[in-house]
Amino acid sequence: MTDPIWFAEDGATNVVVHYRCLRSVYSGRSRYAKIDIVDTAEYGRMLFLDGIAQSADQDEFIYHESLVHPAMLIHPNPRSVCIVGGAEGATIREVAKYQDVNRIVMVDVDEELVNVCRQHLSSWSKGAYEDPRLELHIGDGRKFLEQTKEIFDVIIVDLNDPTEDSPAVFLFTREFYQLVNRCLSRDGVGCFQGTDLQATRLTLHARMYNTISSAFKFVVSYPYMMPSFHAMHSFILASKELDPRTLDLGERLQNRDLKLQYLSPSFLQALFRIPGYVEEAYKKHQELITDAQPTPYET
Repeated sequence: MTDPIWFAEDGATNVVVHYRCLRSVYSGRSRYAKIDIVDTAEYGRMLFLDGIAQSADQDEFIYHESLVHPAMLIHPNPRSVCIVGGAEGATIREVAKYQDVNRIVMVDVDEELVNVCRQHLSSWSKGAYEDPRLELHIGDGRKFLEQTKEIFDVIIVDLNDPTEDSPAVFLFTREFYQLVNRCLSRDGVGCFQGTDLQATRLTLHARMYNTISSAFKFVVSYPYMMPSFHAMHSFILASKELDPRTLDLGERLQNRDLKLQYLSPSFLQALFRIPGYVEEAYKKHQELITDAQPTPYET
């Protein structure tokens, strides 16, 4: 019996997670990131960027349903949606389940990553890239929002965590969130990937929450747990006029034929509950992330 081959998720600072690897599907580097796609024994096919797990075939539905549907259900009748990031195509897939949506705009800066995902992760997108409602733009998401005159009902920001030397840091600032607000309709809703909720490194999430709160009237966060991520992570919802905590999202889900795997009406009833240590972090890390000081890991 041959020894197993392990793929090391080595992009983190203090922890290395190993996945038993069946084969390497793709390994290369785009202008923006090192890309690895690996078939693993436990989680099926997985996408890694710069050594950090981004998606796994066995549980990506948890991430993408949690990212998309609360925002789509909060808005009373979403017709136009903008996705910033989301190269795997699964975010488009979930948005496309809403038949009343007549326009989906996706903006991703990494054309090579998009092409690699379309080729090797087609089970993620399930044909969503061919949806006639989709308009795909390759370019900087912030620049697109700065230049567009279009107003969207929902804006979904599906980005990796920012690193100090990445241009993505300017998509985590107060000025960016104010821009998202400006590009939303009156009932508009934004949803943002909110990073992990490990008690030892909550600075980024807490500062994101407080920064988004400076740009929107209603802001709530909610956790999710994915086995392939080995930690609790989060999303942050922001609304201009609608308080998500006062809405019955479970009833709204029941009225739609969405065929979800993770979210259910009863699950949605308790969605906006976070641990006490996270609430304490919101009080502790109140410094806003700005264009002038965009590095969000400062304490």
